Amino acid sequence: MGKYLFFDIDGTLIGPSKRVTKNTEEGIKKARANGHKTFLCTGRAPVSIMKSIRDIGFDGIISSAGGFVSIDGKYIFENFINQYVLSEVMLLFTNAKILFSLETKDALYQTPGVQDFFEKKQANILEGNLELARFLEERRNEEVRLPISEFNILQTKVTKVCFIAEDKLAFYDCVKYLSEFFNIVIFSKETDDFINGEIILKNCTKGDAMKRAVAYLGGDMKDTIAFGDSMNDFQMISEAAYGVVSYLAPDKLKAIADDTFEEPDDDGIFKCLQRLGLI
Repeated sequence: MGKYLFFDIDGTLIGPSKRVTKNTEEGIKKARANGHKTFLCTGRAPVSIMKSIRDIGFDGIISSAGGFVSIDGKYIFENFINQYVLSEVMLLFTNAKILFSLETKDALYQTPGVQDFFEKKQANILEGNLELARFLEERRNEEVRLPISEFNILQTKVTKVCFIAEDKLAFYDCVKYLSEFFNIVIFSKETDDFINGEIILKNCTKGDAMKRAVAYLGGDMKDTIAFGDSMNDFQMISEAAYGVVSYLAPDKLKAIADDTFEEPDDDGIFKCLQRLGLI
């Protein structure tokens, strides 16, 4: 019986090199050849998934942390934030001087000031925080990045909001207004002097998307294996029959996992696929 394999990208398929190793790429292809279904399951927006990763070949793609689910190139699920709720979030973050990025299917709309923030910080703030590195990478990508001034809330639908707050207390003051509608995922460390993360609609997590994909294909969740590394993978790892997380994952994530994988740049996923007898 074939398995359903769900792979996060940042910190899972790719490490600091930002490249999927040749062995891992071949391992995924071999897993498919062996009758298993493979899926990307990422926090990245659809337009932010690198072509080199797409070209490996997957049966489906879950993007924007569950906001979009596509199978064989066809979207089977799309979820968007209600425009009135979104307008309140934008006003809340703007008043609190929180930098943010609105993720849509076709573009990212970002507030000014993100680059200034990074220029004030030392380069080592990115160390061990691949989600923050992704946020910066997306901002520099002219093909997907647009200024917030070009965003039209009446015409463009948003599925997820990423944020960076230099004032921690200002962000914590926002939480009570966000928690009714959103799961709040934090990527920064407690010792950092800023907070970065994302807000994801409730009932629209990676875990929910995984269940939607499996049900669409007529599968069973008992045959699922998920691979992740950060807290936006929590629901995915929790819902999977077998969860595998990075050896560097937060303790809270490790606590619900069944196994760990090594550094992605050292063929961590490839070795894990071998160990689990999938290839």
